[in-house]
Amino acid sequence: MGTSASSKGPGSGPDIPIVPPWVDDDGGIPPGRPQQPPVEMAPAGRWKGVRTSLGKFGGGGDDRRRHLERGLGHYSRTGMGGSGNAARRMAGTARTAGSLYQALDALANGQPLPAEFGILPGALAGRSSEEIVDILVDAIRPIDGTQDAEAARDSAARALSEIVEEGADLLNLSPQQIDHVLATMVGNDVALRIELDVGKAVIDKAPSKGAGLDRLQEMKDYVREVVAVQYAAERARAGQVDRAAVERVAREAILQAFEVFEVNGDVE
Repeated sequence: MGTSASSKGPGSGPDIPIVPPWVDDDGGIPPGRPQQPPVEMAPAGRWKGVRTSLGKFGGGGDDRRRHLERGLGHYSRTGMGGSGNAARRMAGTARTAGSLYQALDALANGQPLPAEFGILPGALAGRSSEEIVDILVDAIRPIDGTQDAEAARDSAARALSEIVEEGADLLNLSPQQIDHVLATMVGNDVALRIELDVGKAVIDKAPSKGAGLDRLQEMKDYVREVVAVQYAAERARAGQVDRAAVERVAREAILQAFEVFEVNGDVE
């Protein structure tokens, strides 16, 4: 698994939608939130401000944090047409989080996994942690040829592997550990989506490849931190959850994170 920041990212223009038609969008914005008018097509020059600010961030300097915040603000506001569109664009992330919750919760409670996952009872017994990670990822986000699927699979695998490295048993995670995996997966996916779209701007303007990779990691860590804070807040408000509730928590956390990017990156 893996994706690359070398992608030029999505384009702009009258024939390119901000939210691709193949994105299985179920609204993106949780019930009760203000609905933004849909932005069907990407405006020309949508990435100019993003790439300028992230390029300055990649170049380093004492004020690079401000350039990072401005770049992410531009990404949400102009590149994605607002936080609502960004949440719609990442609707698949929320659904993957819901599927991952359902699988981990069933395993922790000794229940059979839903038939849709295609994992027979006892199929995970005796498997190594690495094998279980691969099986779960295939079940919750099958390969479909899209970049989104590859990103989601990578994000989920990293989140699961991280909890394993901490000594956890994937077949018997506590509710708190499941929450941690889900928050990490969502944060990974948001960070990876931004990297795929505009990460090249950071790499290109860095003084060296090593510096560029360091700045890119700094950007992704910041994005994950913002998402984690929003996810924790939404999860605390949700109380007892099921698959659908986790999807709502994830959607709201993504929406809130992009709203934070816009506020923190407020530009003249």
